[in-house]
Amino acid sequence: MTPNPLDSVWQTYQISTDCFKSAQEAIKQRQFKLFDSATWPTQPEAPQLVVTALTEVNDLFVFSLWATFERLVITYLQNKGATLQTIAPLDLASPLYEQFCKEVEYWNQKEVLDLLKHLAAIDKHTIGQAKQILDYRNWIAHGKDVHKKSAVKTMTPVYTYQVLNDIVMVLMLN
Repeated sequence: MTPNPLDSVWQTYQISTDCFKSAQEAIKQRQFKLFDSATWPTQPEAPQLVVTALTEVNDLFVFSLWATFERLVITYLQNKGATLQTIAPLDLASPLYEQFCKEVEYWNQKEVLDLLKHLAAIDKHTIGQAKQILDYRNWIAHGKDVHKKSAVKTMTPVYTYQVLNDIVMVLMLN
C-alpha cells in the first residue's frame, strides 16, 4: 500500500510545534544560550513573537496539508481516468487520456470535492468540512485579506489533518 502523503506533513507539523514549545520554555527560563545567533529572544516582546510565529506556521501547515491533499486527489483521478486509454477508437484513446490528465490539473477544487461525494464511503459532512478548509487555504494563499476574514473560519493543522485524512483513507482503499 502506498504511504499516506499527509503523514509526512503531519510529522513535520508535530516536530515544529515541539520546537516552538521548547523555544517558549527557553525564553521563559531565560535560557538564551540556545539562541546564540539570534537577537529576538532577549527582546521584551519575545514571547509574543513566538506566538505570532506559531500562528503563521499553523496557517502554512494548513496550506501544506491542502496542497498535499490536492495533489493526491489529482493523481487519484488521473489514475482512475487511465481506463480512457482502452476505449474505442484506440487511436483517440491515448490523446483523450492525455487531455484528461492535463485538464484535471485545473479543475475547480470545490467541484472536485463535489465529485468525491459520489463515493459512498465518504461522509457528505466531511466534504463540507473540506470545502471550509479550502476556503481558508484560499484566504491564506491570497494574502489574508482582512476584509474577507469574516467570511472564512479559522482552521488548525490538527483539524485539517483529521478531515483531509478521512477522505484520503477512503481514496487509498478505492
